[in-house]
Amino acid sequence: MSYLVTSKLSKKYTRRGKEFSAVDNVDFSIDHGEFVMIVGESGSGKTTFLNLITGISNPTSGSVLIEDEPVNEFDDDKLSRVRREKIKYIPQGDSLLSALTVRENILLPYELNGEDQIDEQMLEKTALDLGIGDLLDEYPSELSGGEMRRVAIARALINKPALIIADEPTGSLDEQNTRKVMDIFTKVHEDGTALIVVTHQKETLSYASKVYVMKEGKLTEE
Repeated sequence: MSYLVTSKLSKKYTRRGKEFSAVDNVDFSIDHGEFVMIVGESGSGKTTFLNLITGISNPTSGSVLIEDEPVNEFDDDKLSRVRREKIKYIPQGDSLLSALTVRENILLPYELNGEDQIDEQMLEKTALDLGIGDLLDEYPSELSGGEMRRVAIARALINKPALIIADEPTGSLDEQNTRKVMDIFTKVHEDGTALIVVTHQKETLSYASKVYVMKEGKLTEE
């Protein structure tokens, strides 16, 4: 059984009196431990698709199933629990909490899950692998855009979710740090975590087990 499946998934909007499909009848699936990348021009529907599969936005038609359960039928509590425990979404832009240190931002999933046992070794290793080991006591206001991006990635990785969904996770990173992130993604995918990564960086596509192209709301395997 695939971990996540979409069937005829569509999201329609109306602009200037004319209806258009940001996501158009998309059939898609990802298995446990699979590493998928999605490419496409700006405005092709990639972020809208991610918002639909994470339950941030509701589809106009079609369905999203996670472990054979329909996401659009989850109540708020169940959807929040799935996001805390099973699916981590790394959106574009700044998603850190400014009042928390880097360490506290990374460990936030433990706090939200009410977990007492924090894996300090996992924290230290993840931070070091991402090149932010010396920033754990800093605040987001003291970080560069690329450093904040890597903190958000560390937070997604920290409690080993079943699926990581990332929207342009390396967009603000240089070549060296892009390689660090992709190497970590490769490792967690080999350990059984599924990944869906939207990217404009074609040089990273070789890391994926499958590559999809999104164009005018339609998703096709390359």
